[in-house]
Amino acid sequence: MGQATPALLPTTVAALSPVAVATPASLTDLLAVRGAVPRVFIAFAGVVWSISSNGDAARLFDAPEGSSIRAIDPSPSAQQVAVLLQTPADGQENLEVVILDVSGEFSTRVADLEENTATPTTETGASTQTIDWSPQGDRVLASSPSGKIVDIVVGEEIAPAVLDAGDERGSIIHPRWSPTGETIAFIAASRDGTSRSLMILDPSEGAVTEVVRPGEGRVVVDFAWMPDGVSLLFTEGGEPGRAATGIDLWRVDADGEHRQLVASAGTVAPVARIANLSPSPDGRSVAYSVLVPGPAGPLVDSVWVREFASGVGFRIPLPSIASVKDIWWTDEGLILSVVTFGTPQSRQPAQALLQLQKDGSIAALWAAPVAAGTPVNDTPLASAASR
Repeated sequence: MGQATPALLPTTVAALSPVAVATPASLTDLLAVRGAVPRVFIAFAGVVWSISSNGDAARLFDAPEGSSIRAIDPSPSAQQVAVLLQTPADGQENLEVVILDVSGEFSTRVADLEENTATPTTETGASTQTIDWSPQGDRVLASSPSGKIVDIVVGEEIAPAVLDAGDERGSIIHPRWSPTGETIAFIAASRDGTSRSLMILDPSEGAVTEVVRPGEGRVVVDFAWMPDGVSLLFTEGGEPGRAATGIDLWRVDADGEHRQLVASAGTVAPVARIANLSPSPDGRSVAYSVLVPGPAGPLVDSVWVREFASGVGFRIPLPSIASVKDIWWTDEGLILSVVTFGTPQSRQPAQALLQLQKDGSIAALWAAPVAAGTPVNDTPLASAASR
C-alpha cells in the first residue's frame, strides 16, 4: 500500500529570535520510540477486544443485554481497561464503570454512577461521555451527561467524588489527566455552542484557568497532552454550523504561553481538517489524520507523522477507508483504527486495524468479526494503551 513520503509543512514559532532547525529524522527512527505499548483496546458492537501489536486478539468483555459501551480507556501499564457502560432503567440512563484486566477478570465495578455522586447538576451537561485513566494507574475520570467529572479510586472501597469545574462554564468535554496527574484539561463549551475553550482544572485547589480562547468564529475542536505535561496540542477551526474554515494543529504551554502552529491543514486542501491527535510517547513527534471535504461528509485523505524539532512531516497514504477512529503508538509502529466501506456482499462498514510498520509499509493487523444483523451505523470506540 505504499511507502510513507516526507514533506515539509510551514511551521511558525512564537519567538521572534532565530530558531535552529534540527536535522530531520527518518520515519523509521521516529516510529522506534521507547515506552510504546504492546497492545491496544477497542470496543465494537458491544464487545471489548484486546489486540496485541503482533495481531493476537482476545475478547475481554460483552456488554450486558440492554447496555451500551459509551467509552473505554486502558491503564498506563496496558494491563487493565476501564469501560463506561450505559443502561436504560426507569426512564433514565444509568452509568456504570467496569474495570477489567487483560484476562477479562473484573477488578473494580462502580454501579449507578449518577446516584452515587448525587450533587446538584448543571443545566447543560457534557456533550459526550468519556473515561480517562490517571498516569499513576490508581484512578479514573468519568464524564457524564449531567455535566459531572467523577473521580473514581481503583480497587478501593471509596465513594466516587465529583470534581468542581465551575457550573458557569457550560458543557465539559473530554476531561483528561495531565501526564503528571496533578491537573485535568478539558474543553468548555458555551451553552449556545458557539464557543469552545481549552481549560485546566487543579483538583487540589479547585482553580480553573483558561489556556486557549479562540478568536471570533473559531473553536477548540480537540486536544492532547504532551508526554512531559508541560504543554498541550490542540486543534482549532471554524465554529460548528458555519462554513468550514479548516482545522489546524497548534501547540501551547499549559499556562497559555508560547502558542505555536504545528501543522496547517490548508496545505492539503483549503478546508481540510486535522483530527486524531496522537503525540509519540517520547514527545518527539505527533501522528494525526487529515480529512478533506466529500459529497456526503469529510473523507480521509492521509495520516501524517510530524517531527516537532525539524517540522518535517511524513505523509502516509492509506487504502480506501470510510474513517479513521484512532491512532496509537506501539512497540511495532503505529496502529490505526479504521472503518472500511464494507464489502459488496454485506454493504456494512467493518471495524479494522491497520499497522504502519517501522519501514513505512502498511499492513492489515486485525478485523472485527462481522455479526449477523450488525447495524450499519454502529460506531466503533477505540482506545490505546498509552497517551
